[in-house]
Amino acid sequence: MTEYLADRVDQVRLLGDRILLEPMEWDASSIIIAIRHGRPVRGRVSAIGPGVYPKRYAKDRSRYTLRSRFRPTECQVGDVVELGGLNQFDGQGYQFTEVLVGTKIYVICQEADVCGVREAA
Repeated sequence: MTEYLADRVDQVRLLGDRILLEPMEWDASSIIIAIRHGRPVRGRVSAIGPGVYPKRYAKDRSRYTLRSRFRPTECQVGDVVELGGLNQFDGQGYQFTEVLVGTKIYVICQEADVCGVREAA
């Protein structure tokens, strides 16, 4: 379900290590013929949160504490990133929160969901 968030991207302030992505179309290979159904798993970063204090779990995983070292978000605004894999149940792409900013649909995910940043050639 898509929810209305704001009129412009600069009105959005993300918390923690959240990332606001503008989904990009999937471009097929010219060498391999592939049929893909579902949503794109690539996007351009439009806004980022400041970062997060990582959790540190006890050995029995019953409780956690926050580490004292702050870890800033590594992605930068304007980066083209690849999101991790397809949904294992139906193969229809990501299962992230979709929001409407102005007239465009954006995706909110965490930095841990990003599997790579595409470098400019």
